[in-house]
Amino acid sequence: MPRRTLLAALAVLAAAPALAQYEAGAPPAARPRYETLRFEEDWSALARPDSLPSRDVFDPIKYVPLARDGRVWIGFGAEARLRAEGWSNWRFGAPRGSDGDDVFLLTRLRTYADLHLGERVRVFAEAKSALATEIDLPPGKSPADVDTIALQNGFAELVPWKRGARALTLRAGRQELLFGAERLVGPFDWSNARRTFDGVTLAFEQPGLGATALFMRPVVVEQHDANEHRGGDRLYGVYTALAAPLLPSGLTLDLYWLGLDRGDRAVNGTAGAENRHTLGTRLGTRFGDSGFDAELETALQVGEIGERSITAGMVSTELGYWRPDWFASPRFFAGFDWASGDADAGGSVGTFDPLFPTGHKFFGAFDAVGRSNVLALAAGVAARPLPATTATLAVHRFWRASDDDALYSAAGAVLRPGAASNAHGVGTEIDVTVAYRLDVHTRLGVGWAHFFPDSFVASSGPARDGDFVWLWIEYAL
Repeated sequence: MPRRTLLAALAVLAAAPALAQYEAGAPPAARPRYETLRFEEDWSALARPDSLPSRDVFDPIKYVPLARDGRVWIGFGAEARLRAEGWSNWRFGAPRGSDGDDVFLLTRLRTYADLHLGERVRVFAEAKSALATEIDLPPGKSPADVDTIALQNGFAELVPWKRGARALTLRAGRQELLFGAERLVGPFDWSNARRTFDGVTLAFEQPGLGATALFMRPVVVEQHDANEHRGGDRLYGVYTALAAPLLPSGLTLDLYWLGLDRGDRAVNGTAGAENRHTLGTRLGTRFGDSGFDAELETALQVGEIGERSITAGMVSTELGYWRPDWFASPRFFAGFDWASGDADAGGSVGTFDPLFPTGHKFFGAFDAVGRSNVLALAAGVAARPLPATTATLAVHRFWRASDDDALYSAAGAVLRPGAASNAHGVGTEIDVTVAYRLDVHTRLGVGWAHFFPDSFVASSGPARDGDFVWLWIEYAL
């Protein structure tokens, strides 16, 4: 789609007027909202529009009854996102065949249809197109940037058992996954071509408890062909999340086991077929009305790569303090992260594998550091200086956890080999972002990240300060 045409279409949609508030005698029900996983939205409330506090211009396509009793219906939705990126000294000025400077535009279009055949059967299908202008940074247009047209979600859903607020839900087909804080499994929304899987999930839900068993195969992006899963790769396990009323109010607890099988793979000189198991827990709490909140996630990994054993782990924690009574309602935060590295090249594997994380959320926007062989501190503040506006300032400080292992990027690639230097210091990153919600459909924002390389980067190759600037606009319906 030509860029001018897409921008014009976004402008027309953003100008579409919302309908007036709907007056109802009974207390209004909450309107459905747009979710990160679009198939998690439930628009059945539009069967009784009089109960909602407001109406929207797109309501007629969100719930289209196909039977008189309203139990058979279909809904439609879409999303368009544009993001302009500007890079200076990408990878510290050491990319092959490039000076590390570039400016390009990423476009992502998504559209879905959601068919409900009563309360127990459902079919959901979502198509995606991810496009990019010319990219000079190596390796050029990557699978994270371009996926000309693809099936992002396509599954059949069956609810074989339901009693009150308790339900058992089976989904079979292509589907995105999102667990916990997305440190280990998420759709990677920052990527122009979001992540997805083929397989089966079985979920049990009741108030205060959600448990999902899964057997999935990661889908590999083919930029100009149909996407398929890789034959030997498998993600399987159980993820359980507990909250009130089963736990005290303000407390959440996740427990999980995730198995990952891969074909031949090499990690710090050890190679072979991989079988890795991740056992983890995530605890979150709010401390009454004090304004303090905290989160702690830990995980242990065991298994084998070839004939060598795996023993790895990670710890991630964040402490927050929110003052809604102050100007701009600031929330201050500080965090600590550790993910193990390998201390014996070619022997037992100690490098933590972050599996399928949603990058860009925890280690800065420059994407120079991933959750492998890392020690990191972070601090910052998020505030609302204007209505519908969120501004965030974050500072990250990085070291290698083991001086015998590499520096790994957010994508899990080796950015600098471990043998290049014994130094630990990787660098410091400053991130500033501002996001504005124009209306219920439209969001836009701008961000800037600056990376100051430290001793390890300086002693292992070019070490120029790097800058990353991005602007984006998103429209959802």
